[in-house]
Amino acid sequence: MKKSLLITLSIIIIFTGVYMFFNKKIKNNSLTDFNNSQSDLRQITLSEVSNHSISSDCWLVIDGNVYDVTKYIPSHPGGSQILQGCGKDATSIFNSRPNDGTSHSDRARVLLPNYQVGVLVK
Repeated sequence: MKKSLLITLSIIIIFTGVYMFFNKKIKNNSLTDFNNSQSDLRQITLSEVSNHSISSDCWLVIDGNVYDVTKYIPSHPGGSQILQGCGKDATSIFNSRPNDGTSHSDRARVLLPNYQVGVLVK
């Protein structure tokens, strides 16, 4: 009885590991495909971005990408500082924060794709 239970548990653990490995691989490939499909994103002008310049509707541009960060504002570690970038190209603010001149963290950069709504066009 103990031997069959041990074999069954081993099989479950192996299949769980294989499933998790391939599931992660699929998710990573999907993320790569998403990041590589910039041409599929909506093309947005700076004029359109400027129409979203208040705390209840805040879009900003960072490095040529347009983000709707409205839902992120309450979670922003810098508080209301994020509002300085609403409705404009906030690349310089993002790369050199007004309060101390440092760039945003890698964590902040990882969060950006979650809020992307398009790419900036001239």
